[in-house]
Amino acid sequence: MRKTIVLMTMAALMAACGAAPATGELGRKRAERDSLKEAYDALGLRIREIEEWLAAHDSTSRRTLPLVKAMPVHVGRFDHYVDVHGSVKADRAADLHPLTGGRVRALHVATGDRVRQGQLLVSLDNDIVREQIAQARTGYDLARTAFEKQDRLWKQQIGSEMQWLQAKAQMEQAKAGVETLEEQQRLSNITAPFDGVVDDILVRVGDLAAPQMPAARVVDLTGAQLEADMPESYLGRIRKGAPARVSFPALDTVLEARVGHTGAYIDPANRTFKLVVHVPDGGAYIHPNLLSDISVLDLSIDSAIAVPSSAVLEDLDGRSYVFILEPGPGDEARAVKLPVRRTSEYKGMTCIEALTAGALREGVPVVTEGARNVSNGQAVRIAH
Repeated sequence: MRKTIVLMTMAALMAACGAAPATGELGRKRAERDSLKEAYDALGLRIREIEEWLAAHDSTSRRTLPLVKAMPVHVGRFDHYVDVHGSVKADRAADLHPLTGGRVRALHVATGDRVRQGQLLVSLDNDIVREQIAQARTGYDLARTAFEKQDRLWKQQIGSEMQWLQAKAQMEQAKAGVETLEEQQRLSNITAPFDGVVDDILVRVGDLAAPQMPAARVVDLTGAQLEADMPESYLGRIRKGAPARVSFPALDTVLEARVGHTGAYIDPANRTFKLVVHVPDGGAYIHPNLLSDISVLDLSIDSAIAVPSSAVLEDLDGRSYVFILEPGPGDEARAVKLPVRRTSEYKGMTCIEALTAGALREGVPVVTEGARNVSNGQAVRIAH
């Protein structure tokens, strides 16, 4: 072995000296480099042949080989999701304001109570309006009685038509006055605008309520939805009805949902469009403004090869490749460089396609750890 190396080294040096052109020092150095590279490759090949012969014939010899981990190729479904952050928005959530000012007389519900549309929540002090209504009803009763008498006389052709018209107008005017005061009384109370839950009562008995100050909040959680800002690059890939997974960082809960709407407007400030995901009935823990993580399916491949992203390497020219293993003696194998194309990546897994047809198939082992320490055709030891 030593004699072979010496002879090959001498041959390389002699070739370098003999082949050096008479173009100066630069030409001689280039010729010497090329000759040494040839000698180096030849030595490496010879060393590999000897090691393989020793491994096959010397039972006491165990080579020091790069240690790698591998996994068999599996052909199956690959799903790619787009992950964004969103928050819960209730379809119906209202801060209720009194339409007229007044002092709070009574609270008819408490926080957390379920209410029906039109149910009285808060009453304001309306004694003056109540007295005005009583007076207006008295005037209306009088005007109605006068009209009924005038109407009977008119039917008996007693009196003039003008007297009948005046009595009718006075009755209708008195009725309109009563209805106006009753509407004013209704506006002095706060009622539920829809079925829902009382989220908060913002006033106490005796407080002075005003139209610019909310007095209560009612929320309907049956139509809750999630809203998120989606980058414009996904505008053509996210469709209405696409499956989505919804999780809440504050809760140990994952829900299956679907995209309900994608916005048609791009926000010029952040280059995003609105994404709306309808949330199924998640129970009492789904609250407005609750933060959520939304994963929307934008790509699904039925027969795909996915490997850990760490198994896919790039050469100096930016071309992707993996190492597959050809079985050897015992726990040894030979690493073979295989050019591939990346098609998608998600959550540490990369979907790849071999540039050579049939090179990647079910069960072929792919190096997943230690690939950076391996060269093409090198013998390796597989860690178990």
